Amino acid sequence: MAVIDWDQFNENFQYYDKEIITEVINLFFEEYEERINTLEKNINEKDFNSLAFNAHSLKSVISNYMAPHALELTRKLEELGKDNSDQGIDALFAELKSTVAELLLELKDYLRKTA
Repeated sequence: MAVIDWDQFNENFQYYDKEIITEVINLFFEEYEERINTLEKNINEKDFNSLAFNAHSLKSVISNYMAPHALELTRKLEELGKDNSDQGIDALFAELKSTVAELLLELKDYLRKTA
């Protein structure tokens, strides 16, 4: 099953030139590793304020790609930060990394097909 809701993705980007879409996707590729490493650091240090902020930031980026499960996982991570809670955080973070890895693969495939 696709991580991206392609109907929603196409609707979201219908008025953008392919170059803009490619640029937005490539920016996500460039920033993702730093973003995920920052979240991991926030979790390890139990820096819940930063975790909430950085999860919210990643959630905003992911929302562009119409990936509802990845979006929900970042929302849950943000909520844990806001609640100063680490309950279930390791499993949630692992699932987020896995889901976003699939998202990245789908976006790479999209770029390859539309090149």
